[in-house]
Amino acid sequence: MSIAAYQQTIADCDDPRRIEYRLFLRITLLLEKHRDADWRSAGLKEALWRNLELWNVLRADLLEDANALPEALRAGLVSLSFTVARHTRSVLRGEAPAGLLIDINRAVMQGLQGVPQPVEEPAHGT
Repeated sequence: MSIAAYQQTIADCDDPRRIEYRLFLRITLLLEKHRDADWRSAGLKEALWRNLELWNVLRADLLEDANALPEALRAGLVSLSFTVARHTRSVLRGEAPAGLLIDINRAVMQGLQGVPQPVEEPAHGT
């Protein structure tokens, strides 16, 4: 069986949300493994590259007219993809830790599983 046929079989048999979840999980675990590494670490750079590649593919998909997600969700995720890109550059320059990227990925993973996110109440009287 060719790789393309295998990939098509997987696509036909599995829920796209589960596939996306597994991709996010794999990359997030890699980021977590290298979270405390020096910014010059090859392992951290590889994790950052894979994460950025995932978010770039996600952004391209979200910008397609055929994407069926609600417009507001699409816009929010596209905006988040730019945040990921900016923060990745900061991590690569040694100016920021990778923790924010891990937190973003974990939040997306919860959304893919249908886990509701807590809504913070605005502070009153401030």
